[in-house]
Amino acid sequence: MNFRDLEYVLAIAKHGQFSQAAVACNVSQPALSNQVKKLEQELGAELFLRLPNEVRPTLCGARIIGIAERILNDAQNIRDTATQFRDPEAVPFNVGMTPTLAPYLTRYFSELFSTLFPSMRVTMVEDLPQNMLSMVEDHTLDLALVAKANTSATLDFTSIWSEPLFLAVREGHPLCTLPSIAPEDVPAHDFIRLPHSFGYDLENRLPKADPAHRIGKRFDLSALRFETICRHICHSDDCTIVSALAAEQFKRDNWSLCFVPFEAPGHLRDLGAATRSNCPRRPLLDRIGAYINEKPPVGVTPTFVA
Repeated sequence: MNFRDLEYVLAIAKHGQFSQAAVACNVSQPALSNQVKKLEQELGAELFLRLPNEVRPTLCGARIIGIAERILNDAQNIRDTATQFRDPEAVPFNVGMTPTLAPYLTRYFSELFSTLFPSMRVTMVEDLPQNMLSMVEDHTLDLALVAKANTSATLDFTSIWSEPLFLAVREGHPLCTLPSIAPEDVPAHDFIRLPHSFGYDLENRLPKADPAHRIGKRFDLSALRFETICRHICHSDDCTIVSALAAEQFKRDNWSLCFVPFEAPGHLRDLGAATRSNCPRRPLLDRIGAYINEKPPVGVTPTFVA
């Protein structure tokens, strides 16, 4: 019996199928199945019931799964403890960002890490909030930058900055003259939104995604990428929501967009770092937060407290 055997057992319990567990463990299904069978032979007890469409833990298997979780958590705690006493720059750092953040922060964080940790290898991963939170939990990421509204109760959240929200329209659009706008006044037939939340409270008050609202459009758009929507808005009467970070970058890049502030309440989002409890790399986060307090990205207000 070894740690890898226990990882296979937990993956099967989580996914309910050998095939999905094998993908999650990055091994072939026959290799995983054979290794679990060997473990069952070693223990003299079956761990799973192999049913036609699913795999279920036996009573013995359920108890062993609980023990395996504790063993692997303890093993990770040993690794984390050792990390605290190593040169922090000798250990690679993995940070996650959402698609509405990453395009506007790659240069900023590249300069941040070059200044604070010039010898450390850093990897920035772009993904959706729910995927990144799972990667933080399974130790694939050290931290994920997410809105507080999008974080998980199982992870710690450290506020880093607050950021206002704007309605983006093309230059010359009639709404450009407004000093501010309420979510309820956004034209439903012209509004395009992404399928995932930006993390602002007022998003619930914005028009819902409904094809019936846009049925009269001669040319319509359904997009996965935020910048695809924004490029479309530059030459149409449609509109969307844009964070301050993105708005400032679009201004620097001379995009033909106008940004109308949203009225309070709910027009600010609390953005910060989602990390595991007792994360051994917390001292690095403290230094990152201090840097951001001193030199924040354009358009945001620092909120980090050490």
